[in-house]
Amino acid sequence: MLVIFAGCQDGGVIRPADRAAIPFDRMVAEASKSRIVLVGETHDNRAHHDLQLKIIRTLHEGGAVIAVGLEMFRAENQELLDKWWRWGMSTEQFEALYRENWGMPWILYRDIFLYSRQKRIPLVGLNVPREVIAKVAREGYGSLTESERKKLPPGLTCTVDESYRSFIRSTFAAHAHGSGRSFENFCEAQMVWDTAMAIYALEYLDRNPASRMVILAGSVHAWKRAIPRQIATMRPDITVSVILPVQKGDGDKLTAEDADYLVLP
Repeated sequence: MLVIFAGCQDGGVIRPADRAAIPFDRMVAEASKSRIVLVGETHDNRAHHDLQLKIIRTLHEGGAVIAVGLEMFRAENQELLDKWWRWGMSTEQFEALYRENWGMPWILYRDIFLYSRQKRIPLVGLNVPREVIAKVAREGYGSLTESERKKLPPGLTCTVDESYRSFIRSTFAAHAHGSGRSFENFCEAQMVWDTAMAIYALEYLDRNPASRMVILAGSVHAWKRAIPRQIATMRPDITVSVILPVQKGDGDKLTAEDADYLVLP
């Protein structure tokens, strides 16, 4: 379905709902009407982080009150994140904190973090301890102890339906092997991850009703059937716009059920 990219130059934007090629500024203007703008990424792709920063900057300079939600930081580190953007921590200290939370090179995200501090844009940790996700992937959600569940946001449930299983099969072909307990555990781990990040984002917005949030997360969490679906289930009043950076060939099969905007490199 290559027609999806007809008339769109490199660096352009496709709106899957009508297959239209639109300018970047129009995409941001439309997305800014949503309470949450979710921008996907391939973690080690510098161009994706440049796009994220451009969206954050455009929203901020356009007068939007925003926070930046981060898959890259655990929610338990929120007090330290607050110290950073409020100028209470050195760059060296923050870089060390980042390395405790995330395995990608600092240079990929540095400009986003520096800009957020310069403009005093709140940073919000959305992730959960990696050992909890790893245990769910190995043994299932039911294996978690009470103390382990306390490391997840209150109210989190893990119900995997066939729609979500199909999404996981199609998205994680290299990891998801069709059926069986190991596949179900993998689905539950992804569900816990998506749901927890959705809950933490909603909690922030409830505490800050004048704010919008730009969420930066891996594209597999950003697809509409991942974090956005959990948000819609819990809070249908909270609107979400999904922006996915794609290669020309990668976006051929994506539709409005997957994302609201596709950005070419």
